[in-house]
Amino acid sequence: MICGLPSKILIAISFNLTLYFMSNLRREPGPFFIFVLFSFFATLTMSSIFRTIAAGSRTLAQALAPAAIFILALIIYTGFTIPTSNMKPWFRWLNYLNPIGYAFESLMINEFHNRDFPCSAFIPSGSSYNNATGLQRTCSASGSVAGSTIVSGDIYINQSFQYYAAHKWR
Repeated sequence: MICGLPSKILIAISFNLTLYFMSNLRREPGPFFIFVLFSFFATLTMSSIFRTIAAGSRTLAQALAPAAIFILALIIYTGFTIPTSNMKPWFRWLNYLNPIGYAFESLMINEFHNRDFPCSAFIPSGSSYNNATGLQRTCSASGSVAGSTIVSGDIYINQSFQYYAAHKWR
């Protein structure tokens, strides 16, 4: 594992640097380095999990089947595909054991904390409501406040995913 660490560091830096700026995430040094740190540790964690599966099997074919099922379960129960509030109680435990889930939660908090986003669609909509002001219309996004043209990122992730800024370093 130590021998593979330099290549993992180079790959993580080059991939995350490209991904971060191409997806137009926060243009601040703090959130960028947190993104790289959490992505790198998620890579190391998943590498160790796959090494553990490989160590318990005799052939490559025996290792690929459980690894494929395992990664599928981890991705589905990260909290994005199925939000944690919509997970069935008997599968919710997968999210608690999921290292990708913790990384995803931290990266979402990293991006949305202390940010305001302009509203793109209002309710009610239509030509007669375009000039409506005050409490006559509201933003269609989760976490919006009636009459406001912005949505708080903190309130959005709190209501949509039950993610809170205090959980960033879990």
